[in-house]
This record gives sequence, C-alpha cells and structure tokens, in this order.
Amino acid sequence: MAQQTRTYSLVVDYHRDEEGYLAYFPALPGCRTWAEDYEDVIERAEEALVGYLEALAKAGKKIPVDNRPVRGVSLGITLEVPAAA
Repeated sequence: MAQQTRTYSLVVDYHRDEEGYLAYFPALPGCRTWAEDYEDVIERAEEALVGYLEALAKAGKKIPVDNRPVRGVSLGITLEVPAAA
C-alpha cells in the first residue's frame, strides 16, 4: 500500500441553544462530531476523520480529496491506501 498525505477542511460551529460545538468535514458527507468544549470537539473530529477514512479504505471505496481552499481549521492525515485509491 502507498502512503498519502491529505488535508481536510474542518468546520466548527457553536450552537448556543445546545451549548456545544458541532464539527464536520464538508468533503466527507456524514463525518461529523459534537462536544461541549472546543478542545474536545477538535480531538473528536480527528478521531472521526481517522475512523471515517479507515472505514472507506476497508470497504474498498475511493478516499475523497478535499479541493476546497483551507479556511479556519484543517486537519492533515497520512493514510495507508491501495495504489488505486
């Protein structure tokens, strides 16, 4: 398997009514998480990103590329993926 480094934009929104943060990756549908503290939501977002990409790789699905300009927060990750991914 080949190693690839990818960076994904992360959007973090504070929800006043629920007193917490929602974090999601626009390039990865359904990859999102929630926490009451900003630091916690960033940590959980990293875990969600790793799990999401590992699940795609195990299922033999294409790993999406985030072509959006990076604004605000982004997370980088090095993946072991099949050469065709």
